[in-house]
Amino acid sequence: MQNTTTAFILLAMLNEHKGTFSFFQKLVDGITVFGSWMLAFYIRFHLLQGGQPGLQIEFLKIGPYLVLISLYAFYKTNLYSSLRFSNRYKEIFGVIKGNTFAVLGLVILLYFLNDKRISRLTIVIYLFVSNFFLVSIRMAVRNYLRYLRSKGRNLRHILLIGNSPLLSDYIKTVKLFKDSGIRFIGWIDSNGLAAKESISDLKGDFKELKLTHRPDSIILSYTGSDSIKAHDFIAKNYNDIIPIQLLPDLTYSLVGHKIEDFAGIPLLSVNQPTLNAIELLFKRVIDFTGAFIGSILISPILIFLTVGVKLSSPGPILFGQRRIGFDGREFMMWKFRSMRLASGNEDKTEWSSQNNPRKTKFGDFIRRTSLDELPQLLNVLLGDMSLVGPRPEQPFFVDKFRHEIPGYMLKHKMKPGMTGWAQVNGWRGDTDLNKRIECDIYYIKHWSFWFDVKVLFLTVFKGFINKNAY
Repeated sequence: MQNTTTAFILLAMLNEHKGTFSFFQKLVDGITVFGSWMLAFYIRFHLLQGGQPGLQIEFLKIGPYLVLISLYAFYKTNLYSSLRFSNRYKEIFGVIKGNTFAVLGLVILLYFLNDKRISRLTIVIYLFVSNFFLVSIRMAVRNYLRYLRSKGRNLRHILLIGNSPLLSDYIKTVKLFKDSGIRFIGWIDSNGLAAKESISDLKGDFKELKLTHRPDSIILSYTGSDSIKAHDFIAKNYNDIIPIQLLPDLTYSLVGHKIEDFAGIPLLSVNQPTLNAIELLFKRVIDFTGAFIGSILISPILIFLTVGVKLSSPGPILFGQRRIGFDGREFMMWKFRSMRLASGNEDKTEWSSQNNPRKTKFGDFIRRTSLDELPQLLNVLLGDMSLVGPRPEQPFFVDKFRHEIPGYMLKHKMKPGMTGWAQVNGWRGDTDLNKRIECDIYYIKHWSFWFDVKVLFLTVFKGFINKNAY
C-alpha cells in the first residue's frame, strides 16, 4: 500500500507539477551532498586511524557551502533540465563532472576563506562517496520513470502542426530516445509529411481535435510562404491552456542562440555563444593564471630560444604581426622570429610555406615544434588571446576568407587562442579551411572548462609537432 501511494505521489508530481519535481530533485541532491560530506568525515576520523578529534563543528559549518556550490555546479551541467532526450551515460558523466567541479570550487573557497586546512583524504573520500550515492539515486529515479512509461504513465502526448521539415527532424530525435515517454497523437496540416513518418494525419477543426485527443503539448512549425499560418494559429489559440511550442528555423545559428528579455520584449539572438559573464570571467582567470605560471615554469626554455633566435640571424628577437581577434578587433600577435629580415620586396600577404628561403635553420626548428608561438603567452596576459580558442588570422586573409568560407567570421565570436580544437585535430598550416572552421564553431558551441583542459592536454601530446607546422 505504501509503495502504491509513493508511486501515485511521484506520478502526480511528474504530470502536474514539473517545477515541484525539479525542486524535489534539488532537495534530494542537497541532502545527498550533505550526507556524503558527513559520511566522509565519519570514515576519515572514526573508521580510519590518525584522525584529529573535535572537528565535527568545523565540517558541519562547511557542509551548507558545499551544498550550494554543488547545486550550482549541477545546474550549470544541465542536470536540472529535462533529461528525456539524454541517455543514462550522459547523465552519469554529467553528475561526475558537476560533482568534481563542485569539489574543486570548495577547495578554492577553503583556500582563500578558511585559515584551517581540511584533510585532503577527507575530500578524496567525499568525492568517491558522493559520486556513488548521487549516481545511484539518479539511476534509480531514471529506472523508475522508465518503468512508469512502459506502463503507459508519465507520457507526454504531442500534437504536431505545420509542414516544416524541422518537425521531421524533431520526430527522428524523439525516436532516438525510446525512454523519453513522448507519444505523437497526430499531425495537422502536414502536407504529406505525416504519412512519411507513420503518424496519423488529422483532418478537421483544431478545437474539436484537441477535445478528442487531449494533447499535453503542441509543436508548431511552418516554413516558407506558409509561415503566416503559425502567426494565425497562435492568434486564435494563445488563450488556450495547452502549451504551444514553436520550432524555429535556426539552420544558420551555428554557434548557439540565446533568448533574452529586453524590458519585457523577448529577443532571440542567433549565433550568440551561450557563455555567461561568470564563465567568461572564470575563463579569463584561468588564462591569466595559466599564462603567468607557465611563463615562469618555462623561463629557461624562453631564454634558450631568445639566444637561439639572436644567433641565427641579425634582427629583433620577436616578430609582431597584425591579427584579427575577438569581435573583429585587431591586435599585435607575437612570435619568436624564425626568418631573416625581409628586403622590402616580399609579398606581405603570402601564406606560410614549407620551403620559404628566408627561414633560418633555427627558425625551421622552432616552427616545426611550435616553440615560436610561446611569446603569445604575453598576448594571453594582456587579454588579447586565450590559452584555448580559434587561431587568429591576418586582416588580409580574413577579408578574403569571409566571402569564401561559410561561417568563417563566426570564429571571432570568441577570443582567439594559442591552441585550439582544430589544431589538436591536425587542421593547421596549409590544410582544409572548411574543416578548421567546423572545428572552431564546434569548440565555441560546446565550450566548457573541461573542453579547454582536454585541448591543452592534447596540445602537449600531439599539438606541438605536426607535419603541417611550418
